[in-house]
Amino acid sequence: MTFKDIFVGGPRPIWLRYLLLIGVFTLLTRVIMDSQFSSTSLLYILLPYLVSVAVYFAMPEAKGSTKIARLGRHLRSALIVMLGSSAILQEGVICVVMFAPIYILVVLISYALMKPRPDDHQQSTFKVSFVPIIFVLVSLEGVTQTLSFERAGSVTRSQTLNVDIEALKLNMAMPIHLEEGRSPFLSLFPLPYEVTAGSLNAGDVHIAKFAYKRWLVTNVHYGETHVKIAEVGPNHVRTQIVYDDSYFSHYMSINGTLVEFTALDNGQTEVSLTVDYTRKLDPAWYFAPLQRRAVEESADYLIKHVIARS
Repeated sequence: MTFKDIFVGGPRPIWLRYLLLIGVFTLLTRVIMDSQFSSTSLLYILLPYLVSVAVYFAMPEAKGSTKIARLGRHLRSALIVMLGSSAILQEGVICVVMFAPIYILVVLISYALMKPRPDDHQQSTFKVSFVPIIFVLVSLEGVTQTLSFERAGSVTRSQTLNVDIEALKLNMAMPIHLEEGRSPFLSLFPLPYEVTAGSLNAGDVHIAKFAYKRWLVTNVHYGETHVKIAEVGPNHVRTQIVYDDSYFSHYMSINGTLVEFTALDNGQTEVSLTVDYTRKLDPAWYFAPLQRRAVEESADYLIKHVIARS
C-alpha cells in the first residue's frame, strides 16, 4: 500500500489532513532548527520539496481540472502547511516574508517535475528516479564547509555632503534618534528603540536596543547590538561589533564598519561607509543577493540619518 493509497481513503474532512501535515512538518522543522543544520539548504530547499511531495500525495485533485487550476490548489495547500507550521513555531513576519519566495519557487518546480506524462514511460521513470536525488544534492549546501560558498561580504556606499569632516564626526558622536522613511524592503527590519552613544573616542561602546514584534503586535524578541569604536583617525572611524543578539543577527553577522572622509576642493566631503558582514543562511544564490541589498540600503540610510543628519 502506497502513501497515496492511505490518504485516498484517509482522514476526512480535508482539514484533518492539513492538521496532520502541519504537525509533521512543524516537528521536522523544529528538529532541523535545533540542529547544526538550522541555516543550511536542508531547511530552505529540502523541506519545501518534502512539503510539495506530501501535499501532492495527500490532497486529492479535482477531476477534469486544468493544469493551472491543479497547480494553484497545490500551491495553496503548500502555503497553508507553511503558514500553519510557522505560526506554531512562533516564527516572525520577517522569516515568513524572506522564506516565502524560495519556498514557493521550490514547491512550483517540484510540483511540475512530479507530474509524469503517462504517455512517456521513460520520462516518468527519469523523474521518479532522479528528481529526488537532485533536490537532495542541492539541499546539501552549507552542511559542511566544503559544500558552502563564500560567506564573507563587504559593501561600500559613498555620498558627497555639504558638511566638513569635523562636523560629520560630531554628528556620529551625538545621540541617535533614527527616523522612518526607509524603503519598503528595509522597513521589514526593526529600528532600535534606544541608542546609547554620546562620544566618539577609541574604546567607547555604543549600544543599540531592539524590540522586534514577531507577530506585528505581540511575541516580542528583545536584543542588543554593541558597537565598539575601534579606531578614530583624522579622516576615518573604524568600528567593531563586539556583541549582537538582535533578531537580525539570526540571518547574518555584521563584523564592523569603516567610515572614510575625503575633503573636496569645493568645501564638500565625500563620505564612504564600508560594512563587513558574514552571511549565515544558505543557499547562496538566494540569500547572498538578498542580504547584500539589505546591507547596501542600510549603509545609505546610516550615512543619511547618522553621519550627515539634516
